[in-house]
Amino acid sequence: MDVGLKRELEEKVRAGERLTREDGIALYESDDLAWLGGLAHEVRTRLNGDVVHFNVNRHLNMTNVCTASCAYCSFQRKPGRRTRTRCGSRRR
Repeated sequence: MDVGLKRELEEKVRAGERLTREDGIALYESDDLAWLGGLAHEVRTRLNGDVVHFNVNRHLNMTNVCTASCAYCSFQRKPGRRTRTRCGSRRR
């Protein structure tokens, strides 16, 4: 990403302007993670102050067999797949 486009995007972000699809693609394709992270931090701080929240997911899954097919999940396996696991007692 060239310096001119970076400055243009910084100005839009700092002014609170809506980003276009092309802007989003340019940000996604940027290899300057320090710059991108700094810009994201500015927006987060402006919107939320100096407050950060996080969530710890502590539920135990007794199996990774799942048919929900959530797009974000890399844990689930379809019934019948060899890599499926299950906790519990074994039946003899």
